Amino acid sequence: MHDFLALNPGKTGAHVRLKVASLALLMSLTFHDASAQHMENCSLAEWPGDMLTAWQSRSMISNEKTACYAELITTMDIARDLRDQVIAEFDSILPRAAYKVVGLDPVNAALSGVDRPMVGAMYVSSFLPNNAAIAVDSAQILITEPDILFRVKDSAVNDANTLEDALSHIDRVYAFIEIPAPLFNNNPPNPYLMQASNLLPRWGVIGDSMTVSDSPDFLRSLESMNVSFIDEKGEILAEERGDYLGGNPLQGVLEVVKELRRKGESLQPGDLVSSGSYMPPIPVKSGMETVTRYEGIGGQTLEVRASYR
Repeated sequence: MHDFLALNPGKTGAHVRLKVASLALLMSLTFHDASAQHMENCSLAEWPGDMLTAWQSRSMISNEKTACYAELITTMDIARDLRDQVIAEFDSILPRAAYKVVGLDPVNAALSGVDRPMVGAMYVSSFLPNNAAIAVDSAQILITEPDILFRVKDSAVNDANTLEDALSHIDRVYAFIEIPAPLFNNNPPNPYLMQASNLLPRWGVIGDSMTVSDSPDFLRSLESMNVSFIDEKGEILAEERGDYLGGNPLQGVLEVVKELRRKGESLQPGDLVSSGSYMPPIPVKSGMETVTRYEGIGGQTLEVRASYR
């Protein structure tokens, strides 16, 4: 992978929580309700190309076409098939570097139609070093969220069936902020379109990291650590224990292993896995800064910082 993947732990700070209701209000100010739009004509064959075109042009498909697709993409089986086609389009132009999971968190897991955690792919060009300044015009809309990232040590991880198995084949954990870019109006949230779109990847900022210890204590620390998301004023937007993501964020690695097995694929040494977000995403605005802090992970504190210009 890249040189910026081996960095040092950061410092600590203050605490307050922003409620999910407030976040929903913020998102409603960003997106208008797509369900009330008149439909354009569309076909499932057009979806992969529409997603790639919207991503390359830093735009979104129209609300009318989104409404049309919502009438066609009505099961997770259809969504996952389209996701694979979207990934194939991106694989043809970009080197794949990572995978992301959505649905270990209780908010996305509770969406109607979600039958298991959703999995998508991420690409080398998406990853930026700590303290990166993200251009707000790099997409029509950007959202940001506090995640966590694991690096695969060896291909034996593909035989893992338990958290203990997975831990033995992970060598580093990273502080991570993801900055997705919606390619369609996702209000109200539509998990079928989310999965079919490959989960909206755009940017990811990688911060402090540490060597993973293959020990019960380290595994427990992933569950008991405190994860906070802090803005430029020092206010904490969200605060959760590590086990907010599926009981243990390492569960994300197992979900990717299982999803790739179904497709006849496998994780490779150096691949990265993002296990999901510790809060619902919030819209990015120019002048914002965000910090994700992980306290108590392996007895240390890790941080990652991003700004938006």
